[in-house]
Amino acid sequence: MVLVGALTLGIFAPARAETFSKAYEFQPNTVLQVNADVGNGVRLDSVEFVLSKDDGSPAGLFAGPKVKVTVSNLAESGRKIGIALAVADAENRLVAVASGGTKLFPLRGGRQIVYTLDIDGVMNELPRGTAFRISVEPRP
Repeated sequence: MVLVGALTLGIFAPARAETFSKAYEFQPNTVLQVNADVGNGVRLDSVEFVLSKDDGSPAGLFAGPKVKVTVSNLAESGRKIGIALAVADAENRLVAVASGGTKLFPLRGGRQIVYTLDIDGVMNELPRGTAFRISVEPRP
């Protein structure tokens, strides 16, 4: 009976998505071309941290730092995308985080999208960042 239950759980367990995770140098207001295969037919194309300008004025229409993450779905079927990133300073202290991804509909096959993630809460030390780690999780 236990064996049957274990087999049943194995059959109905959701497929685990592979998570891509890698660290990069933090460069504010610069587009970092990544072009990394993250698995399941998804490519992480670029990452851009948009901070306020040197004079303190907002860098865009809405105030506050943002991260633009460009992702391509090279597969034929749609994929949902989850993104998380963290920025650390030279002393390896966490200075900012952001997360986001697919909200309603999967990214269709053969398409590209730019996810704009808000950095809010802890962000005063963001300009002192030296490195960031990004994780991308594609799901069917």
